[in-house]
Amino acid sequence: MRTNSKTLTLLNSSKNVKQNRISFLLLGLTIFFLTSCSKNDDNDIIVKQILDGLEFEAEIIENREEALQIFMLNAGGTGEMYGAEGTILTFSPDSFKDQNGNTVTGLVTIELIEIYNKSKMVLTKMPTNGKRPNGDVETLVSAGEFFINATQNGQQLELANGFQIFVPVDEFDEDMVIFNGQNNDCDGDEMQCDIVWEEDEQGVLEQREREGPNGQILTGYGGFLSNFGWTNLDRWYNYNAPKTIVYVDVPEGFDNTNSNVYISYDGEPTALALLDIYNPETGLFSEHYGLIPIGLEVHFIFVSVQDGQYVYAIQGVTIGEDHLEVIGTTTTGTEAELIALINDLP
Repeated sequence: MRTNSKTLTLLNSSKNVKQNRISFLLLGLTIFFLTSCSKNDDNDIIVKQILDGLEFEAEIIENREEALQIFMLNAGGTGEMYGAEGTILTFSPDSFKDQNGNTVTGLVTIELIEIYNKSKMVLTKMPTNGKRPNGDVETLVSAGEFFINATQNGQQLELANGFQIFVPVDEFDEDMVIFNGQNNDCDGDEMQCDIVWEEDEQGVLEQREREGPNGQILTGYGGFLSNFGWTNLDRWYNYNAPKTIVYVDVPEGFDNTNSNVYISYDGEPTALALLDIYNPETGLFSEHYGLIPIGLEVHFIFVSVQDGQYVYAIQGVTIGEDHLEVIGTTTTGTEAELIALINDLP
């Protein structure tokens, strides 16, 4: 477990020693950039490490905004939108109403984000954390995460009736159902939110075949959505083994304001859990309820953004009882390098 400070011994005796003290302190700040604490009979000197968290938060929002695809639709007619990664949205005539309940006419702006892999989940902070009806947070396996919205002239629209979503897939999984993204802390702006997924008890997915944009026959999940915002097609991750809580010790200077820690489940290309609990007293990340299976093979992903570059570490382990993972060496690199590493995970 990491300690939250290191000690610098600075003695009061002479002008030269005082000058050496200042030089030593500056050296510690410049080279090591560590949290430091000195205490002796003469004085107490505390040097706090400051690592930027605002830059990291801004990068996450920017990644979401860059993933946003824009389509224009005539509200009075049937409209289909084809996402760049294969998602198909279908709206029937008169699907929209304004904030006063009036049927919308004219052109409508449709927004779509598609997330189909772990690297994009990490960059946009959209993990597969699902909330059970009893409040327990467990990991989901996703068939796709989506942000879908409609506006007209910058004004938010509401749905007069549901719309269809089609998600192509090579192999249909009958356990997949619809989840909605829930948030409690973003004042209605879902592009800025941290999301946890809750099952839509009214949502139904079916196996469907349909024609794609180029005339090809596609097989996938089909369903009706009755709300805008974040939607996920998921099933609960199942692993028949005793469960345990997991702790992660991150490098000095990092906490939940300037970094994220994820668990990537080996063998599941779209199962990615965010460790969303942080204890400032111990400096450890963890999850809620001790529900990580013992014996599970995973990769821990630590990620931050500092001075325009990603700071990250990826470590493969097998989960043990009361597992404590220490993030050791980190790498500084580009977004493309981090994406390649995550996409290569088992």
